[in-house]
Amino acid sequence: MVKKTRKKTARAPTTTVNRDGCFEPFNIDDIPWRKLRGSTAFKEIGRYGGGSQVEVGIDVMKPGEYSNRFHYHSKDEEHVFILKGSATLVLGRHEYVLKERDYCCFPAGQKAGHHLFNHTKRSCVFMTVGDNRPGDLVCYPRTRNARLRAAGREG
Repeated sequence: MVKKTRKKTARAPTTTVNRDGCFEPFNIDDIPWRKLRGSTAFKEIGRYGGGSQVEVGIDVMKPGEYSNRFHYHSKDEEHVFILKGSATLVLGRHEYVLKERDYCCFPAGQKAGHHLFNHTKRSCVFMTVGDNRPGDLVCYPRTRNARLRAAGREG
């Protein structure tokens, strides 16, 4: 009987670290898209580039989708920058239409929930930047739930 062997396929690298232990620059097209949170597609570019203190990502929301659940953080600060398209920012009791090149910051401890909604007929592409602090309490005011990040990145 002949034993079949599987052909090994090359795996995409998970970081840009070189043989010297340095993280090299890269083009974000080198990172595959994946499904994460409320996004249609997500690229975790900060971690890929060697980051551990700050999370940086590129999100894509299709028409009619939300970026994530309405929430706020006790310790983490979040930033959103619209790269392409438009979305409605729901911030507390207010709504703002964000368009390409608009930016918003959600300071740690600001007790106003937030999320984005794609109200358009085209995909919205945006960059997110945020802390990665142990002990961050993520509060979901609409459901009265919360989640505690014990140490580092939540699972």
